[in-house]
Amino acid sequence: MRKRKRIIRNFDVASYYPHLMTICGYTSRNIPSPEVFENVLEQRMKAKAAGDKATANALKLVVNTTYGAMLNQYNDLFDPLMGRSVCITGQLFLLELAQNLYQNIEDLVIVQLNTDGVMLEFYEDQYDEVLAIVNEWQSRTGFELEEDSVALIAQKDVNNYVEVQPNGSVKTKGGYLVRGIAPAGAFNINNNACIVATALKEYFVNGTPVEETINGCNDIFQFQLIAKAGAKYREAYHLVDGEQVPVQKVNRVYATKDERYGKLFKVKAENDATAKIEMLPEHCIIDNDNQLSIDDVDKTFYIEMAKKRINDFLGVKPEKKPRGGRKKMATTAKETKITNLNVYQKLLKARAMFLESDVQKTGKNMHLSFKYFELDDIVPTATRIFSEVGLIPVVNFTSDIATMTVVNTDNPEEVIPFVAPFNQIAPIVSNAGKQATNEMQALGSSITYMRRYLYMIALDICESDSFDANVGKPVAAPQTAPTPPATPEQRQEVKQELTAPEDNATALQIKGLKNVLKKLKDADPSKEEMIAQIAVQTQGFTVISKSDCETLITRITAMLEGGNE
Repeated sequence: MRKRKRIIRNFDVASYYPHLMTICGYTSRNIPSPEVFENVLEQRMKAKAAGDKATANALKLVVNTTYGAMLNQYNDLFDPLMGRSVCITGQLFLLELAQNLYQNIEDLVIVQLNTDGVMLEFYEDQYDEVLAIVNEWQSRTGFELEEDSVALIAQKDVNNYVEVQPNGSVKTKGGYLVRGIAPAGAFNINNNACIVATALKEYFVNGTPVEETINGCNDIFQFQLIAKAGAKYREAYHLVDGEQVPVQKVNRVYATKDERYGKLFKVKAENDATAKIEMLPEHCIIDNDNQLSIDDVDKTFYIEMAKKRINDFLGVKPEKKPRGGRKKMATTAKETKITNLNVYQKLLKARAMFLESDVQKTGKNMHLSFKYFELDDIVPTATRIFSEVGLIPVVNFTSDIATMTVVNTDNPEEVIPFVAPFNQIAPIVSNAGKQATNEMQALGSSITYMRRYLYMIALDICESDSFDANVGKPVAAPQTAPTPPATPEQRQEVKQELTAPEDNATALQIKGLKNVLKKLKDADPSKEEMIAQIAVQTQGFTVISKSDCETLITRITAMLEGGNE
């Protein structure tokens, strides 16, 4: 008995979106003459049928741009209703065709359903049945389908695939496979790790192992990686021998085996937050001046990248590390020793481990020149350490008390409570009586602030307080024009103020402090946590000395003036 052969066919609608505009009446309602657009589309289709590629391609740009203009609010043809109608109706037409084929052709596989066509796999002897359904759909809808045979397709998704035609020509699509100058689109160039895309294509088309393709290539530019920090980042740096070396924002880098060289990082302009530049090897070397040779490149990194991407095509996901792996290996001497410790011994060990972790402060205020631990700095490292030694911190709040209870997970009856007063800060109110923060925001800020301090108490984290460290320090006098000597009345007023400098601030002073903090929050929302800290430490702007209040007002005013320069 002869074995049935399976074949692949791709059916694309010719100029689908432009034809949806003419057949369904979805041209822009702002277009001067829909008939002119229809005539241009017809002229384009005739040129394509006649093999006049120059005319067909030129008019293709015209008709496709006319569709795109309907979704461009700055174009005179802007008509989002018609534009979205084209998209939605087009997909519904194709979905109906695909459903009809799937329900009526036994063992048919829909390889992909995209914006303007459908690719099918079925038995060769079912071709006439498929064609009958396709022809009925064409005659009913008025659209014309163009048919192509496909010998082989390797597909990650509808936007990443390599396709081989019966004549041996290869078509690639998507970020995994298209490198260099893209076959479609003006100025669409991607010279990032070109060798990996080549290795993928050779693997799927010719069965060539990726090691053979990558190790056999000696063109160093095929291995380049473009490390780019985007517009929202102020600067970039490279870790070399543990030092932060400033570099330009766009760099040509290569994977290297030299462990002196680390990754590249980018620094945000708005808050100095640091992040790794994505998709780079653990050890990078910069070569913007083309001084390196292929011998300086670690090809292993590119081989591993290619294998991972092949697995993405095959649907093979990387193995997940088993959870609780450390506890399952409880036979080691180290873990047995930790298990036998009491809660105090474990906490002491956790404190030492946290200290050795060298956690860095990322909270930073450039104007007041201090750094502080944020909750995000503490929790990830603390959680890992607590899990390793067998502790768990349980946090609870009442209306006036915040408690962190550290529990020994091997003996839950052993606990150490850490207690601190908890005062929920009131929402910040402007001088006009309008709330700058609502009740929930104020509660959230209070809880976050207290959780941070509970962790600091439990782990004995030493940090000079960001508020106390600055209040009371001398403030540089503003550069102003000389003023005339004080009058006797003014000197008497100053004398009265100096007799009680540590009295609680007056209502007028507190009002002034709230006012400048409100302005600061409006000018720079990232300062909200700092404002919340001040609110907590002053018990909702009720307990603060006159001198500290005036110092804060002066410093916040200086920050505002500095931000406006």
